[in-house]
Amino acid sequence: MPSTSPQRAAAAATSAAPWTAAAGAASAAGAPMRGAAVEDDRIVAAALPGPYPPPDGPRKLSTVVSFSISSIAPAMAVIFTNPFDTAKVRLQLQGERLKQAAKAGGATQPGAVVYRNSFDCMLKTFRMEGVAGLQKGLSPAILREGSKNLFRLGMYDPVINAMHPKSVYGASPPPPWKLMAAGAICGAMGALACNPFELVKTRLQSSAHGSLAVGHQHGYTGVWMGLRTIVSQEGVNGLYRGSAMSVGRSIVGSGANLSAFHMLKDYLMDPTGPAWDDGVKTDMVAGMASGLASVICMNPIDVLRTRYYNQPYVNGRGTIYASGWDAARTVVGNEGWGALYKGFSSHFLRIGPHFCLTFVFLGVLRRAITDLQDTRTMTSTFSAFDRDGDGVLNVAEVARAVRFAMPSEPAPVVQAITERLMQGSSAVSATAFAGMTEELRAEVRAHAAAAASE
Repeated sequence: MPSTSPQRAAAAATSAAPWTAAAGAASAAGAPMRGAAVEDDRIVAAALPGPYPPPDGPRKLSTVVSFSISSIAPAMAVIFTNPFDTAKVRLQLQGERLKQAAKAGGATQPGAVVYRNSFDCMLKTFRMEGVAGLQKGLSPAILREGSKNLFRLGMYDPVINAMHPKSVYGASPPPPWKLMAAGAICGAMGALACNPFELVKTRLQSSAHGSLAVGHQHGYTGVWMGLRTIVSQEGVNGLYRGSAMSVGRSIVGSGANLSAFHMLKDYLMDPTGPAWDDGVKTDMVAGMASGLASVICMNPIDVLRTRYYNQPYVNGRGTIYASGWDAARTVVGNEGWGALYKGFSSHFLRIGPHFCLTFVFLGVLRRAITDLQDTRTMTSTFSAFDRDGDGVLNVAEVARAVRFAMPSEPAPVVQAITERLMQGSSAVSATAFAGMTEELRAEVRAHAAAAASE
């Protein structure tokens, strides 16, 4: 064992001096001092906001906060992606115009083909109708995203936890089929919640001027007019027109989207793999990829639903399609199987960035809230240990923090850990307390591992 130099011995004596002085004072005071210390411990325990040090892993958000950000994040994202949705709806309705033109004249009439592709649709819409044309249906789109994802995203973790409880399966991750099932269940709930807004949004987005018009024109001027018109003409049941197709679309789309995002993010953050941080880049890549998986799976149902939603209704019955199945037979029969992937590029140009932004905003909101809560918790914890209220933790106060973190350790171990945490200083400031807590958490893990190996 190497000998200790005089300088290192002096430094060790200096760092130990505050602890020795505090211990000596406590010993001299005797039983009254010990009784006061016990009372102080009770006061500190009552003032602590939770266990110390806080448990490892991300903080769990409250149910209210979790549901709120699940609704807010996609509502923010749709502001940026709604123009692509408008283009998608108009492209999907264009085939219906071609069919009607052929029936009327026996051949495709001039002007039946209005839009060549997604970008042509957006360019023509912008030229004729301006930014307002690109953002048609934005109000119901925001309401739709908020109401849908209150369940689609908000219920995902609770459903996963119910299907794969940690008390039964421990730390093992849920299998893909459970992730897909949970996503499908949450997607179905979200589809039912948002169907009235989805219906109005589709009809508003199909509305266009003159030669740009495709599909039936309902003449709605806003979301509330649309809702009132549907109820007055078709009854309350009219608000849930096509809800079966919406539920089917969301079962397929959300099952693919949420499971793909979950698995890809877990892979990207795997310490033995890419080992990315839980940050914007991870959310962006996983969100965009999950959007592609979702579009591939649900575009056929999306085409049929758009046609079914937008057709005119007489006495509550559609004049073109009698049901979702009838829409499928008619579209495939008149336009071929390829018609089921009409608007695919527009669909992905909306869904890909939309899910990318949704999960980025969701992650940013979640991390910002948890960071704020962690800061408040750390401030409250520091104040609880700072019994003399001088804004720093002295040796005795740090030792108390160590005892709270490691109550079963003997006094010599507590003293040694306290000295390491103090790092030769006489006090720990509020700004250094978070770092000290991380070091203490590492000490707790190391001692637990050593005890388990014995």
